Amino acid sequence: MSVTLKQRLIRKSLTQCALALVPLALCMAELTACKKKPPAPAPVEESVEESPEIAVSAAPAAPPPGPVPTRCRELPQTKPFRIGEVAVRRAAPDDPDDGGPDDDDEVPDPYSVELGAARADADGFVLSALRAVKGQSHAFVALLNADASVGKLVDLGVVHGDSEPPLVAGHDKDLLIAAPDTDAGGGMLKVGLLRDARASAELSWGPEISGVRRDSTFALEVSGDHALLAYAAESAGKIRVFGALLDPKSPKQKLVAEPLSTAGADVDSPRLARRSGGYWLAVARSLDAPKAKAKPHPSEGSTDLAEEDSLLDIGTRRIEVIKLDGQGKPVSSPLLVTGPGAHPMTFDLAGAADGGAYIGFRGDDSTPGAEGGALELVHIRPDGSLEKLHLGGELDGTGTPSLLVDASDPNRLWLSAAGQNGATWFGRITEQSVLSSDGFVRGADLLAARGGQLLLARSKGTAADLSVISCAE
Repeated sequence: MSVTLKQRLIRKSLTQCALALVPLALCMAELTACKKKPPAPAPVEESVEESPEIAVSAAPAAPPPGPVPTRCRELPQTKPFRIGEVAVRRAAPDDPDDGGPDDDDEVPDPYSVELGAARADADGFVLSALRAVKGQSHAFVALLNADASVGKLVDLGVVHGDSEPPLVAGHDKDLLIAAPDTDAGGGMLKVGLLRDARASAELSWGPEISGVRRDSTFALEVSGDHALLAYAAESAGKIRVFGALLDPKSPKQKLVAEPLSTAGADVDSPRLARRSGGYWLAVARSLDAPKAKAKPHPSEGSTDLAEEDSLLDIGTRRIEVIKLDGQGKPVSSPLLVTGPGAHPMTFDLAGAADGGAYIGFRGDDSTPGAEGGALELVHIRPDGSLEKLHLGGELDGTGTPSLLVDASDPNRLWLSAAGQNGATWFGRITEQSVLSSDGFVRGADLLAARGGQLLLARSKGTAADLSVISCAE
């Protein structure tokens, strides 16, 4: 998943809450409006496997002192592949400070390209995007060659409301598409097929799924001759994750959705990763927040709060991972990845070369708008045991972690996340992983990995430029 896509999810739920604290009464009203504590769930019997003991790998050696040298370079190409058109805000004609347009001038979001998740395949890279066309928001699929020097865009049509970019998954030469949209009843997902995507690119749409939560992620993955679409929807007053099995060759099929998460609490944010014979599914389960002790209000006219004070307790969540078979049926009880009291607000899932999976997550403070905690990475072995991997370097930041598996070598896994002041911290996952920034990558997003190289996206006004870089590990 790209940083642009995933940070948007955080922005939806937290931006309204991250307001100035002056005056305090107004802030409390804003916070109450943006997050309503859900009612306590009725007690239910659920089969959740006890979290196995997590093995801890040896800590990596400390990196040498001194500045980190530039380790990335862009591959030679005539120019980056651009999605969208550069449009800049111009100062008024009588503004003496107007120095002319600049490619990096910011423009309101509705007119800017929004990139979705990217994948690498045998021919290059595939990613989705949203962009404005004649005042309407259109969804696109971009297909690039191996060095991103050439490519093409396939228009998927108009989308309505505040929709996310589509998800795509490859099957032979075709692309299976799950595109979010909005109808009279709220959120929905459209399933489509792009036949012979890099040649004739014939698009056909199939069934639609209604009642999808718009403030949750959804996931799409192909394993063997089938694909699985996972999404969150409300059922009996609770949010649950459902799955629909798809035939990648028949978009006109009838979909039958079945619950993938156990009942009893709100469960959302599904992630899928392919494994031999099936899938790994990761979800976030909400837990009851502990009752906060009453705290004295600050004196009138004061905006100071104790460091440990929190204006709003958003509760705790835990990450659960479930093993699914090729039909999308659970074949294991949920494995608990995070411990009690955790706040894993953002996470990513990727398959491992050994048949297991990796979970990268960042634990956030319970106060909306606070900076995120340190990144953590857990290896889920095929037998269900867990190993917490040590990460060195700069781990604090605010961005959602992205796990990038090299399409040419599943043993090559990269971890990337946005750091402070526009930096991007990343590194290849090894026994001694160290995350560091790079001057060339600063302010850009890493989207996918292929053949030891990384697909990079950089905003240019309302457009996005794509290029391929090579980085020392």
